[in-house]
Amino acid sequence: MPRREITVFVTSNYSADSYRLALPLSLARVLLVAAAVLALVVFLGFGLVVTGTLRLSRLAYLEYRNRQLEREFRQVALLRDRLTALERESDKMARMLGVELTPPPVNWDSVPGDSSRLPDWVLKEAWGSHPVPVLSPVATGVVSRGFESGHEAIDLATATGTPVRAAADGVVAKAGSDRQFGNSLLLRHAAGYETFYGHLSRKLVKAGDTVLAGQTIGRAGSSGASSAPHLHFEVRKAGRAIDPRTLIRFD
Repeated sequence: MPRREITVFVTSNYSADSYRLALPLSLARVLLVAAAVLALVVFLGFGLVVTGTLRLSRLAYLEYRNRQLEREFRQVALLRDRLTALERESDKMARMLGVELTPPPVNWDSVPGDSSRLPDWVLKEAWGSHPVPVLSPVATGVVSRGFESGHEAIDLATATGTPVRAAADGVVAKAGSDRQFGNSLLLRHAAGYETFYGHLSRKLVKAGDTVLAGQTIGRAGSSGASSAPHLHFEVRKAGRAIDPRTLIRFD
């Protein structure tokens, strides 16, 4: 049986010499497969290098943005501290001069239609000092239970009788009492916000009253289905519960 092989002739344009290379067919197949595997490895290696380079570039960019945000955060914190100092100086001067800095009562009829569509500066002028929830409802309290599935509120553990403050300017939409939350208050604020205060020992306002941010509206307690004194506090936006900690800092 004749031997199966592949013959390769190599010639040159500059010489009459030629070279003949005879490769067994099996060896030629092995070399062809090896060349294909080598090409695939090179291609995959190049792809990994490109992917790694892109990831490193992305990581470097994220690290740069993180440092930039940290600098901006420090600047904001510095401005906040300066504003706090200015507010203290303003309060001090007001006390010395006998001037009352408390904003006037909110005129709820001054904002027509859907207030959530108005710019923030308009809301601030029309609704008072704090038109949306920004203040903690208790000065001393510890978050004993957070916002979670089945509990769309936070619980603030505090002593019975602790003053409960309005988180924003608003109007008392409901002052009620039931078996679950005991004595409770529902306040309606600008831009579609509402706040709810449950398990109060006392209510100091009634439905229809206009309140200002920081005004004492009740006293903390353990009324209703409660095992210990605390405040059940909810924030709603357009009827949907949101985590109060996205708006308010609780120390």
